[in-house]
Amino acid sequence: MLKKFLIFTLLFCAFILPPLFGATVSCLVIETGPSGGPKSQYSAMWENNMMDVFFDTGHIVSNARMIRLERKPAENFPGEAEKEYQEARASGMDYFLIAIIDQNQTVSLRLFNTNSRQLIKEQVYAYNKPNSAREENENIKKAIGLIASQIR
Repeated sequence: MLKKFLIFTLLFCAFILPPLFGATVSCLVIETGPSGGPKSQYSAMWENNMMDVFFDTGHIVSNARMIRLERKPAENFPGEAEKEYQEARASGMDYFLIAIIDQNQTVSLRLFNTNSRQLIKEQVYAYNKPNSAREENENIKKAIGLIASQIR
């Protein structure tokens, strides 16, 4: 009797429960503005929240070293991100997310498929003066959550 119960339970779990898996995402922050200074707290806030949101949604996430450029790149996929993209692809990552943080604190999030380099989603977040750092963190998490929802 116990044997039948165990077999039934295993079959139930195998066929009824949805498969649990997470996609792999590599994140890169590109900060624009004068070079030579330390990483801004705003960029660090975005980087930390990207890691948190993707981890909390069940994805495997890694980040590349932040890049600083003098001005915002004009092209959709910045050439400066090529090395990190190739490393992400070689590591078997499914997605590559670039967050371009402009010096006027406008953030452009661009999610790419690593197999085809196809742009899946682009979203621009404009900085609005929040009442507190906590409110700003929540706004950033919402913006990143919209991008995370595009990952299957």
